[in-house]
Amino acid sequence: MVLNDPQFNKDKFIKSLESVIYLFLVIPLILFGWVFLEKEKAGELRSVFLEEPDVMFHSVMAIGIGYVLMRTLATWKKDVLKALEKIKEVDIKLQMVRKPIIYRNIMWSVGAGICAYGLYEKGDMVYALVFTLFLILITTNRPSTRYFVKLFGLKGEEKDWFLKQTNQKP
Repeated sequence: MVLNDPQFNKDKFIKSLESVIYLFLVIPLILFGWVFLEKEKAGELRSVFLEEPDVMFHSVMAIGIGYVLMRTLATWKKDVLKALEKIKEVDIKLQMVRKPIIYRNIMWSVGAGICAYGLYEKGDMVYALVFTLFLILITTNRPSTRYFVKLFGLKGEEKDWFLKQTNQKP
């Protein structure tokens, strides 16, 4: 296994990255919760999407959500792995993938914000369903040792190093 810095603390790095990602989730989550409770209190939540549709509004929202999903699901992993192809050091790979992971999660938070806005404007519960999709994407793709083992396709010594917990105090 190749490391650039033998003192690299992967657990501290992963916790730091995870904290940043959840920080970006807080704003759309609070916004969505507030909008949902206000719409529920006013009795303005609608479960029928096609009743009195605002085609232009829903089309713009669908384009925004579709763009976010295409940028983060269709090519993201392939592009990241292609950029890291020639790098052998696992710690360098982790440091280089930090910004793309943060970018992807910011995009998902924007998508969640779009859903909160759609719920605010129209009260259609379809936006709550799509918001849930973004929450699932953020939580299932959160940085963890197993996530990075799967992302990088690690085997053998590198996989063992990743899965072993370090007991160093920060």
